[in-house]
Amino acid sequence: MAECKSKSIRGAAKGDRAKEKGAKHHMSDSNGTPDGDAATPQELSSLEEAFRKFAILGDTRAMGRDMNGKNWSKLCKDCNIIDGRNVTITDVDIMFSKVKPKSFRTINFDQFKDALQELAQKRFKGKNEEEAIQELHKLIEGNSPVISGVTVGQELA
Repeated sequence: MAECKSKSIRGAAKGDRAKEKGAKHHMSDSNGTPDGDAATPQELSSLEEAFRKFAILGDTRAMGRDMNGKNWSKLCKDCNIIDGRNVTITDVDIMFSKVKPKSFRTINFDQFKDALQELAQKRFKGKNEEEAIQELHKLIEGNSPVISGVTVGQELA
């Protein structure tokens, strides 16, 4: 009889683990929200869509929620935020370090927007803050990473 009880307890424990695993799987499917209220691609702004495209570049496991410093620099280069006079690669790197939390290596979308706000004032000095931010967003919106240096294979005769 005691054996039967221990089997039913083990069975219940396995069932709990299966439920937890299913809940974790459901969370990852819904982009981290337990209720399944994930933003669909139609709901994303074109700025957020560009953020996600650059965030997943070069990392097969990336979900597009966080962007590393290398991809941040690439976004700034590819979208012509770096102009060589007002905004340099050093400015971009400093801005990344400024907005990210101390022990982290990545920034999320909100921190990304904060960094853009700071860079907009630096890039478009003659404009007010709102206009500068809009101009910077126009540079980024709808862009994808530019992949250069890819060798195209030729058929051997």
